[in-house]
Amino acid sequence: MPKRSNRRPVRRRPQDRTEDLIAQNRMLDSMARSMMGGKSAEQLRSELYDRELLLAEADRAAQLDPSGQNLAQFRAARTQVDAARRAVELAANAEQMGPADA
Repeated sequence: MPKRSNRRPVRRRPQDRTEDLIAQNRMLDSMARSMMGGKSAEQLRSELYDRELLLAEADRAAQLDPSGQNLAQFRAARTQVDAARRAVELAANAEQMGPADA
């Protein structure tokens, strides 16, 4: 009789991904707060614009040559853009709440 090959079990993502989403949001908030350190809202918007340009460049590189390195750079750039957007949101919320406390 031929030897039976052992098949790997199929790993399926759980339907309830709330824990993953919570961890991802927590990571983005942490990155955004570290980005905010002493910067004005205008500086944060400028940094967001710069990071969006880097994301576009990484996207172009990954489209032309979808190597592992280019895809990793694209993912890292996308994460940085998401964190910068979150930092801009947090700064805007802080500006809105600031005068109400005074």
